[in-house]
Amino acid sequence: MSEHGASPPLRPGPLLESLVRNAVRFIILGGVAERMLGSPRITEDFDICPAASRANLERLADVLNEVEAHWAPPGLEDVGFDPVERWNARSFGSHTSLALITRYGRFDVWLQPTGTRGYDELITGAVELEVHGLKVNVVGLADSIRIKRAIGAPRYLEQIRLLQEVQRRRREQGLE
Repeated sequence: MSEHGASPPLRPGPLLESLVRNAVRFIILGGVAERMLGSPRITEDFDICPAASRANLERLADVLNEVEAHWAPPGLEDVGFDPVERWNARSFGSHTSLALITRYGRFDVWLQPTGTRGYDELITGAVELEVHGLKVNVVGLADSIRIKRAIGAPRYLEQIRLLQEVQRRRREQGLE
């Protein structure tokens, strides 16, 4: 198991391009999603929730190999460890989430975000957006708020009021 240095600054564009090019079905979550929907919050990682089919997870594994993804275990977020073998659908095993470091920064894969049943549930409330010519699905603000409540950690609970304000503005603009 080799160690890798600190995570490079987040560059979500190349991660997004790789996901779309490899036809991965996914929803963008977390700070990047919130930012895309109008929140001023800045984040240092890119979070997604992929569809759980084996074929989709194989495509996601191809992306992880392409972006040189390494494990970033809790408490060691700035150090990446090589996977035991090349990423493949089996790599996701019984995980509900994976914290990773890639050459484009921190990348978190949430197979089952806290308080949800995963992609199939979240896609129903997702918002489709176009980013640099790429069509992507972004978690709806109501689901983002629900996930933060379910996590319950103070830093997430503090973000709820801001998200509710963004949600209110989007409703006024006819976007929600």
